[in-house]
Amino acid sequence: MLNRRTCPSYGANESDRVSLYLADTSIWAWANKGSRPDITEKLASRLEDGEVATCVPVALEVMHRAKTGNEYAELFHTLLVPLRWLDLDESSGLRALEVQSELAGGKHGNHRRPAVDYLIAAIAELNEDAVISWFFDKDLRVICEHTGQPYQAESSAKAGR
Repeated sequence: MLNRRTCPSYGANESDRVSLYLADTSIWAWANKGSRPDITEKLASRLEDGEVATCVPVALEVMHRAKTGNEYAELFHTLLVPLRWLDLDESSGLRALEVQSELAGGKHGNHRRPAVDYLIAAIAELNEDAVISWFFDKDLRVICEHTGQPYQAESSAKAGR
């Protein structure tokens, strides 16, 4: 489901605009499992439409599943190289720290979320084109709700239930 904010788009002009989704590792994993054909189809459709982006933190996590160097190279060049890559830069690193600090000031332990999730959220939030974070991850949901940035959270419940 989409969050309460309107999800913006990017493109050369209004008629060319498409949504751009930063697919978290959880999306790639669920699509790969085969137990959720709806997610596999949604990812395939968004890939075909040029709506999926990635970044270094997501790539590092996605590529962790490769068992050999050959499999790594094949997966990397097949899945990730064709995508639009969003920058991991100093400002996204500093924003990740800022958000973690803000969450630490709230409910006890609320800041205890994976470091990579803070980076992924910051990369999406600070991108010059509006980017929608797309995930199953509850930690990313907390971060995105705190920052108010657009996101689409999938449910781990099977579609049609």
